Amino acid sequence: MIPDDWPRVAGLHVRQDGDVGCVWLAHDKDRDLVHLYDACKFEREVLAVIADALNARGRFIPVAWTHKEMADALLDRGVNMLPESCDDSDAAAEIASRDVWSRMRTKRFKVERALQDWAGEFETYNRESQKVPRDTHPLMSATRYAVQMLPWARRSVRGVRQGVNYPQVAII
Repeated sequence: MIPDDWPRVAGLHVRQDGDVGCVWLAHDKDRDLVHLYDACKFEREVLAVIADALNARGRFIPVAWTHKEMADALLDRGVNMLPESCDDSDAAAEIASRDVWSRMRTKRFKVERALQDWAGEFETYNRESQKVPRDTHPLMSATRYAVQMLPWARRSVRGVRQGVNYPQVAII
C-alpha cells in the first residue's frame, strides 16, 4: 500500500483515433522512487465515463495532458487538470523516456504487478525511425507525461489532515 503522504500525479494521452490512456503515479521524494500504481485505457468511451474514472481515483490528483480540447472538457467535468500542457516534442519525449528508463534501471520506478495492460505495452515499446513512439502506445505516453510533471504532484487531503476525529463526507 502506498502511504497517503506520497504526492501523486496522473498522465493522460489521447490518441488520434480518440482512444485514451491514463496512468497514476505516486512519488516517494525521500528515496526519489516513483510507483506506477494504476493504469487504464478507454477505447471509444464517452467523456462522462473518462471524467468519472479520473475523479474516482482522487480529485486532488493533478492530471498531465497534451490534448487541449480533451483537457478543457475534463476540466469542465471537475477533473483536476494541470494548468499547462506537457511538452510533447521529440526532444521532450526523448528526455522523459530516458528518465523513465533510467529510473527503471536503478530500481527507482516500480510498476504494480497487476497492471497487465501497461506491461503489455512496455514489452512492445520500441523506437520507430530512431524516435520515441508518441501515439501508438497510449499508456507509455501517459507515463512520460506524468513523469515529466512530477514537480506538480500533490498529496492526498487525507494525508494532510491526520488526527481529525470527524467523518469525511462528500458534499454533492
